[in-house]
Amino acid sequence: MKKLIITAIIFFLWNQSIVAQKIENNNQNSIEIDLIIQANNNKIGGTLTIPANMKTSALVIMSSGSGPQDRDETLEGFKIFKVIADHLASTGISSFRYDDRGVGSSTGDFVNSTIEDHAKDLEHIMEYFKSTEEHSFNNFILFGHSQGGILTAKVAVGNESVKKVILMGAPVVPLIEVVLYQVRQEYKQSKISKSLIEADVSAHNKLMRAIEDNRSINKTYQIFKETTESILYELSSSEEVVDSLKIEQEAIAKANEFKTIYGLPSLTSFLYYDTSSDLEQLKVPVLGLFGGLDFQVPIHQNKDRMENALLKSGTNYHFKVFNDANHFFQKAVTGQRNEYGKLEKRFVDGFLHVISDWLNEN
Repeated sequence: MKKLIITAIIFFLWNQSIVAQKIENNNQNSIEIDLIIQANNNKIGGTLTIPANMKTSALVIMSSGSGPQDRDETLEGFKIFKVIADHLASTGISSFRYDDRGVGSSTGDFVNSTIEDHAKDLEHIMEYFKSTEEHSFNNFILFGHSQGGILTAKVAVGNESVKKVILMGAPVVPLIEVVLYQVRQEYKQSKISKSLIEADVSAHNKLMRAIEDNRSINKTYQIFKETTESILYELSSSEEVVDSLKIEQEAIAKANEFKTIYGLPSLTSFLYYDTSSDLEQLKVPVLGLFGGLDFQVPIHQNKDRMENALLKSGTNYHFKVFNDANHFFQKAVTGQRNEYGKLEKRFVDGFLHVISDWLNEN
């Protein structure tokens, strides 16, 4: 559960600089250049992939989902952004993918960084490519997967350098709603009573709000602990002997864990952020990609909200739903997290071509 949840243009800074670490032939279609971009006191490490035959002057910049991710967005052994970058290069499209703060070649503190910090990192990346002569790009396509879609939409608003936006399994409702949905999903296969499940959902909701407002934290912490105890007792109802001390200790441990998680700036700064307000302001084409078996960012919770926002903006948009795709857009059976590692490390048929065709046709 912890892993599941831990799930505007700025002025150019003159101390930005670039160091090329490595240049290698990726294949006959492209070269990969590993770069480090200086952004204030932090360094952003990433990989620029340039096709041998460029068909567009725009650069795709990919931003990963929740939690500290490497530049390839390696999830369950699947190098999501690396595969996308290679495909884009084969169709004449350049891309840049980068390590989150504190990961790989990037410095900084991911856990204590906020949505504003991540937005500045993305803006620094664009400013570098606009200012350098060696790898110059003035037009950008922002590509966000999952929580990276929140960042992408935020940075794209009012930025004349951004020409297109791609949202891959991106949440549009405030993240608080996604978190509460995921809490319910944890009980999907359990025999816990509906009333107790909803009590637990409320306990999570109250604890997050209390921490956000810095008010009544001890009271909501106690509610969370007591609700957890009730669930553990119900789960132990079939046992001949119930270990009350063990249940109390487990409840305290869980309450402490979530009190810590819900206090992390890397989560809290996203919790109540309303991405739909950014989408309502976009004036560039948008490609929305949805997985029919995505249980982390489900269609029913996000697609309509995204469409309503884009209809209000009046911009051109295109949605594509992949029926059997999970949150990583692999061909899935259930879409649940416990099968991710068992699936083939490739995208569902047609996924990559939908992206490249849309980019080349628009």
